[in-house]
Amino acid sequence: MMKGLKMIIKKFHNRCCMDSKSKVAKVEQQSNHSNKKSNKRKQPNIPVVKIAHSVCKDILLTIGARPAESGGILLGPVGTNDVTDFFFDNGGSCTGSTYSPDYVTLRQKMKEEWLPTGIDMKGFVHSHPGSFDRLSIGDMVYINRLLDKNEDMTMFVAPIVIPSQFRLSPLVVLRNKPRVACEAKFEYF
Repeated sequence: MMKGLKMIIKKFHNRCCMDSKSKVAKVEQQSNHSNKKSNKRKQPNIPVVKIAHSVCKDILLTIGARPAESGGILLGPVGTNDVTDFFFDNGGSCTGSTYSPDYVTLRQKMKEEWLPTGIDMKGFVHSHPGSFDRLSIGDMVYINRLLDKNEDMTMFVAPIVIPSQFRLSPLVVLRNKPRVACEAKFEYF
């Protein structure tokens, strides 16, 4: 059992939590190659989210190790979009096709534990079945409600975990484009 878990962690780490310097170098190399082909073509602005390696590991050991439709809250320092902490929502309502956060517990922890220490919500991560790595209509409605209530958020970090593929799909919803889920770039630290 332990050997299998170590192999899963290693596989996830290699896929999700690759060294950020090599990832950046790879992206820069691809970008330079594209610019040589056509200087007229504009590169899309992909939002960047800095996320801790430990957060990836914690997501794998909780959400990634369970059947689809479980989740948790992503947290980080007030005034940034950095994700430094993760809290698995063990009390959330999960079915085979939906995840609803335990907002009572999360609100209490936010008020009593996280905000007093300078930590705030950056978004939610949850899993989807199969290979469905997009935000659903229900996800978008929920995210827009949270953006409306949290006027200081410039983006809502909303990655999707595909447990069967040990994959984390980096997505965000920007305040200035609240009806569109954008692919993001995760920089790991």
